[in-house]
Amino acid sequence: MHNEKMADSRDMIGAHDAMRREFGAMPALIAGVPAGDADGTDVVARHVLMMVDFLHAHHTSEDDHVWPRLRERCPDDVEPLIETMDRQHAFIDGELEALAAGGRRWRASADATDRDAVAAVAERLLPALYEHLELEEERILPLIDRYLTEREWKAAVEASFGKVTFARRLLMLGMALNEASEEQAQLLRAAVPAVVWHVGRPIGSRLYRTHRRRLASASRGSAL
Repeated sequence: MHNEKMADSRDMIGAHDAMRREFGAMPALIAGVPAGDADGTDVVARHVLMMVDFLHAHHTSEDDHVWPRLRERCPDDVEPLIETMDRQHAFIDGELEALAAGGRRWRASADATDRDAVAAVAERLLPALYEHLELEEERILPLIDRYLTEREWKAAVEASFGKVTFARRLLMLGMALNEASEEQAQLLRAAVPAVVWHVGRPIGSRLYRTHRRRLASASRGSAL
């Protein structure tokens, strides 16, 4: 490991920013779908379920590829921090399960009561999610850069991408690039294979623009 290039995990900030934007907009997006609008409900409920899958894939890749290496390589006093990460993941995962279950019910019914219940869960998730992302950026990313190699970090990122379909990978790339600074765009470029960047960036950006338009058409509360 000593002869290998070490990780640069700043690309995770771009992914986190995308999560903040999408989940932050979600309560109003859900609430803005008219009751009984089956088509609009389907569009927004699918988006909710997709975002649940994205965040779950992100967390499980950390559980499998990051925490074990930090536990093995970091000083003993880092264990309470990793335990906090585990607890936060467990709590957020429980909220994601509730969000997914509610999203599926709402998608089937297009009912106002089911819609409002999903919006409430989406709102309830936000403080825990924001706290987790902030702590991870402040405390975990420096440890990743110190104790994981570039190869190991890229494997962790690829494990997250590998849990979703190729089309969704491209959409995720477009989502992360939306409103990204030039610095963040270059960090994302360095994090993915060259062919994925050159082919996937324009396709992913188009897919995400189309996705945003569909959400805006489905919900009066769309801020995306």
